Amino acid sequence: MVEKNPSIIAREALKLLFARQLAPTPENYQAVYGEVAGMAIPIPASLARQIVHLLEFGQPAFAGRDERLHEMAEQLMHFLRQPSPDLSTAELLLQNFNHRLSFAAQDEAQLRDTLLRLLGLIIQNIAALCLDDQWLEGQLDALQTATEPPLTLPHLQDIELRLKDVIFKQTEAKERLVQAQTQVRNLLATFIDRLADIGDTNTSYHDQLERCATRLTQVSHLHEITPLLEEVMTATRAMSERCSTARCELQTLREQSEQGLAEVERLRHELVHTSVLARQDSQTGVLNRRGMDEALEQEVIRTQAAGVPMCIALLDLDNFKALNDRLGHEAGDKALQHLVAVAKQIMRNQDQLARYGGEEFVFLLPGTQVQQAVEVMKRLQRKLTTRYFLQDSERVLITFSAGVAEIAPNESYQQALVRADRAMYAAKRAGKNRVMAASMDA
Repeated sequence: MVEKNPSIIAREALKLLFARQLAPTPENYQAVYGEVAGMAIPIPASLARQIVHLLEFGQPAFAGRDERLHEMAEQLMHFLRQPSPDLSTAELLLQNFNHRLSFAAQDEAQLRDTLLRLLGLIIQNIAALCLDDQWLEGQLDALQTATEPPLTLPHLQDIELRLKDVIFKQTEAKERLVQAQTQVRNLLATFIDRLADIGDTNTSYHDQLERCATRLTQVSHLHEITPLLEEVMTATRAMSERCSTARCELQTLREQSEQGLAEVERLRHELVHTSVLARQDSQTGVLNRRGMDEALEQEVIRTQAAGVPMCIALLDLDNFKALNDRLGHEAGDKALQHLVAVAKQIMRNQDQLARYGGEEFVFLLPGTQVQQAVEVMKRLQRKLTTRYFLQDSERVLITFSAGVAEIAPNESYQQALVRADRAMYAAKRAGKNRVMAASMDA
């Protein structure tokens, strides 16, 4: 093998540094010099492809506000896509990229924490400015919860859907509240006008009496007194009638005002309750049917876009009617709450639980294949066997039957629920306290 002249190698190394836009540092120069001199070791092609894929997936997250980091990522991917890229040069490029990325990651973390602190201050300020608006408590509590770490996408999406629902309902209720307040204000304005009319009438009556009194001092004959007395009696009679009419009108206005104020107070209470009851099942605290539909729709879009599996499990408590008949409906309600409490102990952050109706519940299990979902349900069954439900000192074992379905790429969640429902009833027929996976053609 003919050895290259060192000066030629040096010139080619400098050219390569310039072509790759590498800084002319001693480390960069040494790595490129070795590559030009024929001492380079190629990086394995599979490893190069994995690094390129990693950079492609991660670039939108780490290079959004750092143009230099974006350029370094593009440069590294371009180099790794070349035939037999040099290992030492790749290592050097990765070191430089990692160094820059560490600073970018710190900036992103500081930016996130600062934004959360600012959001927290805004929420506190809104709460301070709206002490009398109790209807805001639901939104403020939800936003305050959303700013608390750890942040998860499903949690933020749940907060978003909850607030949208609350805002919609509260907008309707607040419009009715504004209308009721306007009616009360109009009634008060009419009330004040009536009082002003009474005042004007009294003034007119008083002036008329003053004029009659003045004329009375000027009377010299008895027959001149008669018309004055008739005028006074007529004025007094008219005054009495106007006072009687005004009294009736004021009484009516008072009753209408009291009704309007009562309606305003009722609507205020409705606004407060709307904040809490938007998408929650009041009995168990989990998502209600509407909340489940919204959460499922959101999760299906997200998981299908990410190309990850998603399962839903439909479970139904065994012998629930018999439990209600024997121990009472209050015990049945407590049994449902007990199931939810135990279920939350095995749920991951991304999992969600909803009450489908009666004693039926739906588990949302994103990023989970059907066999894994079956194991989750079986783990919940085992957990329930160690956590008896107590009613009047009686230990009651709660069991359930469940059907699990993995949502197919071109399938709606409603269709998957139908399959899960069929599998659940198959588990019931097989002896209860079982979990069965739904077939794709069910």
